[in-house]
Amino acid sequence: MSETSVHEPVRYDLFFKTGLEVLRDASGPMKPRDVIPAVEARLAGELTEYETEPNKTNGEARWATGLSFGATDMTAAGWMTKNNPGWSITEAGVRALETHPEGRGLAIDASRAYREAAQARKNAPSYQRVLLAALDFLEAGEWTSYSDLAEVSGTNAQTVGAYMSTTEHEAAFRVLRNSGIPSEGFRWLDSSRTDTQREALEADGIDFVNGAASDAQRKRSEDFREFLEDAGVIAAPTQRAWFVKGLLGGSEANPRAWIDRGVVVLRDSRLPAAVDASSRSELKDLVEDAYAESSYAARAEKLDELHAFLSKMKPDDLVATSHEGQLYLGRIAGEARQERSERGQQLVREVDWHRISHPVGELDAELTSRFQVQHNIIDMTQQLDLLVPLLARDDAQASPPPPRTLNLPPATQELAERLHVSREWLQECIDLLADRPQLIFYGPPGTGKTFLAQHLAEHLGGDAVQLVQFHPSYSYEDFFEGYRPTESGGFALTPGPMRRIVERARKEPGTPHFLIIDEINRGNLAKIFGELYFLLEYRDRTVELLYARDSGEVGFSLPKNVFIIGTMNTADRSIALVDAAMRRRFAFLPLHPSEEPTASMLSKWLEANGHSQEAAVLLGELNDRIDDPDFKIGPSYFMRPAVHKPHGFDRVWRTAILPLLEEHHYGDGVDVVSQYGLEAIIRSAAVRHQDAAALDETDPDATADPA
Repeated sequence: MSETSVHEPVRYDLFFKTGLEVLRDASGPMKPRDVIPAVEARLAGELTEYETEPNKTNGEARWATGLSFGATDMTAAGWMTKNNPGWSITEAGVRALETHPEGRGLAIDASRAYREAAQARKNAPSYQRVLLAALDFLEAGEWTSYSDLAEVSGTNAQTVGAYMSTTEHEAAFRVLRNSGIPSEGFRWLDSSRTDTQREALEADGIDFVNGAASDAQRKRSEDFREFLEDAGVIAAPTQRAWFVKGLLGGSEANPRAWIDRGVVVLRDSRLPAAVDASSRSELKDLVEDAYAESSYAARAEKLDELHAFLSKMKPDDLVATSHEGQLYLGRIAGEARQERSERGQQLVREVDWHRISHPVGELDAELTSRFQVQHNIIDMTQQLDLLVPLLARDDAQASPPPPRTLNLPPATQELAERLHVSREWLQECIDLLADRPQLIFYGPPGTGKTFLAQHLAEHLGGDAVQLVQFHPSYSYEDFFEGYRPTESGGFALTPGPMRRIVERARKEPGTPHFLIIDEINRGNLAKIFGELYFLLEYRDRTVELLYARDSGEVGFSLPKNVFIIGTMNTADRSIALVDAAMRRRFAFLPLHPSEEPTASMLSKWLEANGHSQEAAVLLGELNDRIDDPDFKIGPSYFMRPAVHKPHGFDRVWRTAILPLLEEHHYGDGVDVVSQYGLEAIIRSAAVRHQDAAALDETDPDATADPA
């Protein structure tokens, strides 16, 4: 390269202009690897020797590197997009070509847009800066959950969900519920887009299994945390805390032996004899090979615990374990090493254990809840302020940690209008849950019990919501935990929905988690809840679980951030049959067609959707003829668009309403069609309307206020 060529200008305007023109003339999105040669072909003979020289970092031509980096600036300016199908020009990009003759000023304007976006990120609240950086890390063909992002950003899933619905970041649609199922309420900010979230994800390279995004393509909180810490977006804690559980079998598995030896142990016999994995991604490759026959969830859990033990644990971190109802604390004193034992290979770290133990039953409930998470290694850094005082309990200067609080967000007018109920009624539901974290909606079919429960729970807990349905054969093993067959032919203790939501709640103590139990009265509650029934009333106490010996748990408690909303169909079984124990543990709210909030629900829905009030009038007339309040018909049968299309109303009356009433009057001789048929109800409503009109004509003051 000549001495003077060092100072040659790089013509970024030309590269940006040509790149946008290539995208404009393409028949669809282009892969980045195809854009570069297409631009080079158009610039044949125009590139200078300096522009075509390879740079030292990756050997790519200087002009190509400039265009690659410039694509980020042009994306910030809104001139192009970068998605899984490739790069595409936007309408703003076409206008930019028109407003920048010969491309002059394109590079300056794009760079300015990038700087403004970067400054906006810098000025954003801290959790938003973390979320934006995490979204930058989320590539095409990958997805994550609101809960994963909440954990790394220090907020809750509901806040993450609200932010994703307003940000223009191109990766926001890759954030899903924890289950991996796309949200029914997903909306694009770009109103011109007609594809669904699932369709966009599938085009992005996401596979779906039984309606849920593939777990193998999910980025979890620990994946983000390592990236964000390395990038300097979040500060790595100067000190962490860990809880390590004892192992099954072998003398070295006993925490008492750990304390005597001055070590903490994690057994693993499948990794290579000398593990050399400096990063999570490198360790992931080793785990994928060593545990290839395990499920993806099992491999992800193994990766988390090995990464914690090998890389994240540092000397001076606090470490805790429990043995025979006592908690022992110490400090990590050395790096991880491998050694052979009577049960195979294991990982070991030196620990300076304190000889003073603490009764587990006397500890803060938040600590004991975390101890019970079903992982061998549990990150307790968020509870560091609760553990440190235990090490200094004899120090007169040590003060008790401040109490932890959990606040439920208030009801909003927007939510009330969306659910067609009053904000005051919704706030009463929230107040009841804050006072007693178990609530039951009860009433006849079609009164919106499950619908209201789901939307109220999502308002309060974001994606931290799970639904189950009870039935006569449902058991404790289905609900909480029990033995299930494994792929290898044996049986393993497998968590049910209640156990899973408890574990999630322990990881996110600041987020409310909801379990919705549909038709709760159809199950044998004593059989299903077992010893957990006690914890519904006494959240600060612990019980010994049915399979405690197999799981190794000392005592189990129910976190205060776990809420239960049940629904009860009173036409199926009367509320009078509910035993006193259940009444004492749950608050009960009626949803009856003749009472608010249900009485006006259909009328509000009809008005909001531009329909006449005829359906509400006919439903009212029908319910006036039904004597038993538990068999009156709820409004949700008529709150579907299909009902208000041609013949839809008649169809739902014949196929849904009359069969319910036939069952109610079975064997008592009532002619259901003549009594409740649609024609009979229409005639009755017309007569009532005529009588009311006649009354108005003959006595104008008859309906006036007596005052």
